[in-house]
This record gives sequence, structure tokens and C-alpha cells, in this order.
Amino acid sequence: MATTTVRQRKNGKRGRHGVSPWVPNQHGAWAMLISPAALGLISGVHMLADAPSWRPLAVLPAVLLAWFFGYFAFFAFGLAAKARNPRRRSGYLRPIYVYGPVSMAGIAVALLLQPQLMWWAIPFAPLVAVAVWETLQGRGRSALSGVSTVVASALLLPALTAVGAGSGAPGEVPTIIWVCMVFLALYFSGTIPFVKTMIRERHNPLYLKISIGYHVIALLIVLAIAVWAGKWLAGSLAVLTMLVALGRAVGIPWSARRGEPWTARRVGMAEVPVLLIACAAVLAAIFL
Repeated sequence: MATTTVRQRKNGKRGRHGVSPWVPNQHGAWAMLISPAALGLISGVHMLADAPSWRPLAVLPAVLLAWFFGYFAFFAFGLAAKARNPRRRSGYLRPIYVYGPVSMAGIAVALLLQPQLMWWAIPFAPLVAVAVWETLQGRGRSALSGVSTVVASALLLPALTAVGAGSGAPGEVPTIIWVCMVFLALYFSGTIPFVKTMIRERHNPLYLKISIGYHVIALLIVLAIAVWAGKWLAGSLAVLTMLVALGRAVGIPWSARRGEPWTARRVGMAEVPVLLIACAAVLAAIFL
């Protein structure tokens, strides 16, 4: 076992605590990374069906390529920023040299075919800047960094919808898609304090109060926008999502404090039903 670990480090495949810089090891991040992208792709294809064109068919995968490889590069960047050993830092930088150009190529193709996508730099740039700054300051897992990443991910839903609509301009995105983006941002942002109450801040009662308070406020906001939007099935599922999220934000930490064993894996598995309801709400808004 020790020999294997040494070999892995020499080959640059593994770094700090056996973490590979090539693949993000934060399992909760995968749901945030994939779900809005998948929903955005579905929405984009749905928009494309109304006005078929070859350009969106090329831009949609280009944007997804840029997003996923860009996040992989950012993950490796986070490890490199924390590394103190020059050799280890060098190993962490290798994925950036691979993923970075691929991500930039995806952006270049997308902008070449749909120049109006440049407008999306206005919301995306400050969010990326915040995440990078927090990482450089050694706060890569701060709530601010997490929320900025979550909002950037949620923005994929209207961005990919705009791609499918034809030009990629934000003005082509239907109002209901913007509403869904806000819903996804609120839901995924709530997972940040919740997970912290189970792991890093599990002995901090103030953080638990903050988590519960956030979920109550988010529930009220989602309830208000659901009533305003008028999509009753989608709205009902969105409200149900936030109700279940509030319930687990209260119940799971409470059971943990009574001695119930909650590993990171078990917490993640408990989140799957909530995520599925959230996705169902967005799909209902897109198609119904």
C-alpha cells in the first residue's frame, strides 16, 4: 500500500492526502456541476426544436466542454494554491495545462459561432473572480466561494437556453427560465451551510441557526416566485423541494447530535431525492 502511494505521487497522479488533481473529489460538487448543465442542455434543445439550426448544435457541446473542463482546471488550481511543496505544486498544475486550453477552445468556438454569448461574461466574470480570489486567499471552501460557484452553475440554465434559441443573447431567454435559475441558485446555495453543519461546523450551534434561517427565507422566496410565475405543477415541486430541504436541514443535524452516524457519503445520498424533485420542478417548467 505504501509503495503504491509513493509511485502515485512520483507519477503526479495523486497529491495531498491521495487527492488526484485530475478529477474533483468533492462528490457534492458533481451534482451542482452536472444538474444545471443537463437541464440547460434539455432546455436548449427544446428551444432549438422551434427553430432548427446547425449553429446551436455546435455551440451547445462547446459551452458544456468549456464549463466542465474549466471547472476541472479550477479544481486543480485550488490544490496548487494550497500546496507548499514546489514539486507537489508542479504536479497540481499539470491538469491546468491540459484542461485550460480545452476550456478556452470551447469558449472560442462558442463565441465564433454565436458572438452574442459575450454578454454572458457580465454575470460570469465577477462570479469566477470571487471564486479565484477566495482560493488565492486560502478560503477555497468558504461560503462566499461556494455561493459564487453555485450561481455560476445555475446561470448555465439560461445560457444554454439562449444558445438553443438561436443567437445566444440573454434577451432570448424566456422569463420562466430565469425564474428556474433563481430557484436552482437558492436550492444549491442552501446545500452549502447544510453540509457545513454536518462536517466542518457540526459543533457550531450558531451555524446551524444560520442554515435553518437561510432555508426558511429561501422557502418563502420560492413560494412567492412560484405563485407569481403561475406554473402550478413546477411551482408546487419547487416549493416541495425547499420544504424537504428545510426538513433535512433541521432533522439530519438533530439526529446527528443524538448519536446517529452521518458520514459524508450518507449525507450525499440523503440529498439525492431532494435534487431529483428540484430537477423535476425545472423540467415541468420547461415542458408544461
